[in-house]
Amino acid sequence: MSLPRTVPRLEDDPLALRLDLVHPTASPPRLLVRAVAAVLALAAMLTALAVAAAAANDALDVIGHEAGPQVVATTDLYFALSDADAQVATLLLLGTSDPDAAGAAEARYAQRRGEIAAALLEAHRLAGDDDAQRTTIETVMARYGEYEQLAAEALLLAQQAAYPQGEAPPEVVAAYREAGDLMSGQLLPLSYNLTLENATTVREAYDRAEDRIDAGLLIVAVAGLIALAALVWLQIHLARGFGRVFNPSLLVATAVCLLYLGTGLAVLDAEQTAQETAKVDGFDSALSLARANAVSNALYVDQVRYLLDDERAAIYEQTLFDKAQALHYEEADNLDQYRERLAASWSLRSTTPPSTGGLLSDGFTASDATWTAADAYRALMDADAAMRIGVGTDAERLASVREAYDAYDTALDALADEHLAVFRTGIDEGEKAIADFGFLLPAAMVSLAAFTFTGIAPRLREFR
Repeated sequence: MSLPRTVPRLEDDPLALRLDLVHPTASPPRLLVRAVAAVLALAAMLTALAVAAAAANDALDVIGHEAGPQVVATTDLYFALSDADAQVATLLLLGTSDPDAAGAAEARYAQRRGEIAAALLEAHRLAGDDDAQRTTIETVMARYGEYEQLAAEALLLAQQAAYPQGEAPPEVVAAYREAGDLMSGQLLPLSYNLTLENATTVREAYDRAEDRIDAGLLIVAVAGLIALAALVWLQIHLARGFGRVFNPSLLVATAVCLLYLGTGLAVLDAEQTAQETAKVDGFDSALSLARANAVSNALYVDQVRYLLDDERAAIYEQTLFDKAQALHYEEADNLDQYRERLAASWSLRSTTPPSTGGLLSDGFTASDATWTAADAYRALMDADAAMRIGVGTDAERLASVREAYDAYDTALDALADEHLAVFRTGIDEGEKAIADFGFLLPAAMVSLAAFTFTGIAPRLREFR
């Protein structure tokens, strides 16, 4: 039996072409199947966009608000611990000869003690439910309590002995050695490990986000092309089966699909770029410089110990050399050779100092701040050499080294601030892009489905 003759009404569809017959393949089930297929393809595309956006947002949370701040807290802890030890050693070195310098060291020690307590509490809070990190932090708390007791004993013995600078009695030096060994052997390694653990968390979150965004870009592109093909397929079916060359609702749905496909791919690509900038150019370099700052402070502690403890002077010289190599590596067997090769490698100015590895080199960029920090580090190494020659009193030698270290520390902070600015900008831009785009995805899904079914509704009514 032949299908009834149907003449579409122009008032129902202004863009319709009048045909004599409805195509034999035009039926409600087939029309619905094509419409549902198009909507499912659109849903797959938007779901892939939402999943990739959520992955990027999770990574931004970890890098910018969870493990990232935890790294900062633990590097602050390392710095405060090493500087507190430096002030104790300074007080024991100066004795009663320089009350002003001793008073400044005592005030700085009190300040560092407060910073250590605050950093430990902040690190413990940020650790959340991570039992391993909480246990490590609690171990640091317990060991630091032991250190404070040993340091207090050494300071009390020094006060009772009332000796001039550079003449600390053996019992004072022995008491400090126990405290210093606890600091360098347990406290600093534990806090350094905390930094590395949190840096690993940041790296893993970043890698996961990169993988999910890469997969999301591919899935979104494929799903988007399928959705467009499904919409075109539906449009062709309407044209052939019902004589409608163009369906306004489906044209709008196709345009919106194209808009979200292009915008989604662009947003994900921009998000990936923002994350890479924040992580690699910002966070990684800032972290290297923060660790360099902490290790540099520990290097300064070795300089103070060198003046305080003659019996262990060679040991402290070697540990200082090891820290210098960690900061910026040069092929050298001792400090003198290291300084010579450092000067030679940085003598010819280029865009940035040549990098042979090390925490400092990881943060070097093509900026004036880089050369300022590099020159300040060389000046610190030169001041260290002058200190070991033995010209002037212990207080004068220490003051010269301290002046060079303070200048270097200031330059290092300025360089780190450059990277932190890049980091914060990348996080802010990434979060804004995801927030603005993710908010529109549910509305887009509803509107696309509505336009698609609105486009086929008049044709379904023709079969009543």
